[in-house]
Amino acid sequence: MATTDNYLVGVDIGSEKTAVVVAAPEGTDFEVLGVASVPTAGLRFGAITSIPELSATVEKAVVEAESLSGKSIRQVTLSFFGDYFRVMKRQGEADIRNRQGGVDENDRQMVIKKALPSTTPDYEIVHIIVQEYFLDDRHQISNPLRMFGQHLGVNLFLVTAVASGLKNLRRCLQDLGLEVASVSFAPFVAAEAVVTSEEMESGVAYLDFGRSAVTLTIFQPFLREVEVVARGSDRLTFALSYCLKASTAEAERIKKEYGSCLLDVEPQEFSLSNIQGEMKQIANRREVAEIIAAEMKDVLFPFQTTLKKYKPFLTAGVVLGGGGALLSGLPEFLSEELEMPVRIGTAFQFHSWEKVWKDPAYNAVLGVIKASWTKTPDYTPVSSRGTGLRRAVVKVRRIWEDLF
Repeated sequence: MATTDNYLVGVDIGSEKTAVVVAAPEGTDFEVLGVASVPTAGLRFGAITSIPELSATVEKAVVEAESLSGKSIRQVTLSFFGDYFRVMKRQGEADIRNRQGGVDENDRQMVIKKALPSTTPDYEIVHIIVQEYFLDDRHQISNPLRMFGQHLGVNLFLVTAVASGLKNLRRCLQDLGLEVASVSFAPFVAAEAVVTSEEMESGVAYLDFGRSAVTLTIFQPFLREVEVVARGSDRLTFALSYCLKASTAEAERIKKEYGSCLLDVEPQEFSLSNIQGEMKQIANRREVAEIIAAEMKDVLFPFQTTLKKYKPFLTAGVVLGGGGALLSGLPEFLSEELEMPVRIGTAFQFHSWEKVWKDPAYNAVLGVIKASWTKTPDYTPVSSRGTGLRRAVVKVRRIWEDLF
């Protein structure tokens, strides 16, 4: 656990910003003590392009967070998202060794081990998340211990990362004298922060809308599907730049100031610079909305098959997160397109610094703090609001530590 004197430090390195949060656990909640957020340099499309630049980015955020929180930062838990990661489904099966005594912990560990691929120095396992166990012809078993049967199986999600990429990430922080307690896949810990156990039980989709990618995670009630598409809010910026013949920086400004997904916006006119930055042009807010709406439909297209498949079971609808969730009109647009209720997901169980935990752009860094707290040996979940994802990760983490 990234903690000293009972406070925790989370770091989220994103394509747009690097955020550092210092928080203190209070029972089942957390008090935010300090936050820093700086533009990310040395990273492009989730891949490191310059260790010195990225280290300087993290250092600036850490120094600011230390100043605001009054705490010294030496150990952190890291949230990251990028091309380094791969998510795959795996299945393992094994015979129960003592059929008269039922399934024991050794059986459960063995079947998980059977589901894992051969170890390789090129990849590092980041998460093992049990989807379900099956015992003979019985499926959707959450805990098979002490149950009788002959054959035990498991379906799980495995998140791996390119080992060299993680080494570079750790190098960036180690150069600053920081110890990295663990690395987490950002969309998973973001869901950890904002999706409630009640929503998971009902069936819910978490849509993390980042700068370079969108991730769809479906729970019903356990983790069912994970899909990543390399089309994020940058896609909207590029479309505006092309259609309006503006620079990327100017298109980003227009998106933030005038952008909307809704076509019924007022046809407000505004001026913008051309790519050369010399001439002033006139554009219309409704024209901007048409460009964004068309691109958003294109961003959603790869998810349509999965969403259509699970739509009858997603009673809780869609929870929207990531910095892109703040785009004007996006919840209403998605609700109409998907024909499901949509809400912006903000972190629960946090207090102080309301502007942070109510901002979906901070979901991942707050989620990694919650996830790091579950790693403590004396952690006892006393709240029914702990998510099914967290419980699955904690159980399997202990199994993984016992196996290897």
